[in-house]
Amino acid sequence: MKQSTALLALGLTGGLLLAAGCTRTTEPMRAEKPVQAATVVPSPAPDVRGELVVALQRSQGVAHRYAVRGSLPEGQSVKGTGAFDPKKRRFQATISVTGGKYPQAGSRIVIGTDSYVRPADEKDWVHVDLKRVKSDDPFLRFDWVDPTGLKAFTSSIVSAERTGTHTYTGRFDPDGKDTKSFLPVGAPSIVSIGTPLSPFTITTDDQGWVTSVRAELSPSGGPKLTMTTTMKDHAKPLKITAPADADEAADFYYRK
Repeated sequence: MKQSTALLALGLTGGLLLAAGCTRTTEPMRAEKPVQAATVVPSPAPDVRGELVVALQRSQGVAHRYAVRGSLPEGQSVKGTGAFDPKKRRFQATISVTGGKYPQAGSRIVIGTDSYVRPADEKDWVHVDLKRVKSDDPFLRFDWVDPTGLKAFTSSIVSAERTGTHTYTGRFDPDGKDTKSFLPVGAPSIVSIGTPLSPFTITTDDQGWVTSVRAELSPSGGPKLTMTTTMKDHAKPLKITAPADADEAADFYYRK
């Protein structure tokens, strides 16, 4: 059949004759179907950032204790400890800022709408009724939504990758969506403006609780700032009680 096909290709008139006088019939060759390569469906890339956000939100949503250490602008350093129970609305913190021109320290206890503050150089606590506060002074007001700044930090995370069984690294936006301070986590006091995306390292334990948040800032007008917050005792009961004796805040505390 290959020969007949060749002859037919060589002479158009004779080709018809050759085809008509051909006594041997053969079935045309079937074209073999092309072998299709097996389709490999790539596994979806893990959403590491989403995984980390869930861990941070879960850790913030239960009672826990924390400690913070870090460097601040103008040569200052911060050190503090605290406890936070969002469900029972209990909060306690002691913060100390040393070095620089304006060292300061103090303690605060908040139970519901009752806030108690005490500077480090004072013996007596001052009670502030949060329901009456009109001023924006952070000394008087209290943010139950995010008192430690961890929620704002979580929302500022731009990228993340898992670098170990219990370790995440990535970048966050210090400027965030507004100019509210959220660093250091646990002692929010820095307002960042124009700072580039900055690195962080977060660790968790075997239960998935966040145990450490380390953030770095590189301001254009000063040395790198490093802030580390550790967390522990997640979901364990906290004993936070009001001071036995506290002076009532004067009326001018409640004026704008």
